[in-house]
Amino acid sequence: MNIKKYLLVLLSTIIVLTSCNNTGSSNLADNSNKQIATSDSIELTTLLRNLYEWHETKYRRNGYPFKFNNPNDSIFIGVDWDEYEKDMDVFRKTNFFTKDFFITHKTIGLSIDSSIKQTDIEWRNVNDGISIWDTDVDDWCGCQDYHDNYWKIITLNNFSYDSGVVTFYWTWGKKNEKQYEMKARKDEGKWKINYIQGFSFYGTVADYKTTIKK
Repeated sequence: MNIKKYLLVLLSTIIVLTSCNNTGSSNLADNSNKQIATSDSIELTTLLRNLYEWHETKYRRNGYPFKFNNPNDSIFIGVDWDEYEKDMDVFRKTNFFTKDFFITHKTIGLSIDSSIKQTDIEWRNVNDGISIWDTDVDDWCGCQDYHDNYWKIITLNNFSYDSGVVTFYWTWGKKNEKQYEMKARKDEGKWKINYIQGFSFYGTVADYKTTIKK
């Protein structure tokens, strides 16, 4: 066999082997995605049920704590960061949440704090009812009414994956009457909550300015 024929055969062999390897890798990725969707859904469902049982039975907090110049005041002046950090310490000890969740949660609080400090006193009286810096729903479920012990009947659906984050929806009841978005990320081999839809109901400083002008 001359040099040209030898090189041609060698090149053809390399192309075939490379094509086979790529096909194998593609199939492996597809199989991996299917395995994640089936095996991790059990762990995610357990995480969600534990999270909501904790929220409903052990730490029934909602919204961001307001700060007052003194306990007898009705005019709040911003977010009470001391109380906020106490809440976050409790959150961290549950081991339910990612670092990104806490970063986003505090960013929301900073926007609320800044907005309150820029707003006239007429908007900051706690005795006037629900303020514009509250969402008027339970942040954790985006709801005002819910089933008793609803965490026991939560099911998950519509999983999608992107850059290590799984987005999914949970519902309760047989009729799937509610669809609520959540996101989770694996941290040290364990799924943790990365995003809760209800916290997206809070606004930016610009959003609150627009509300006030209406």
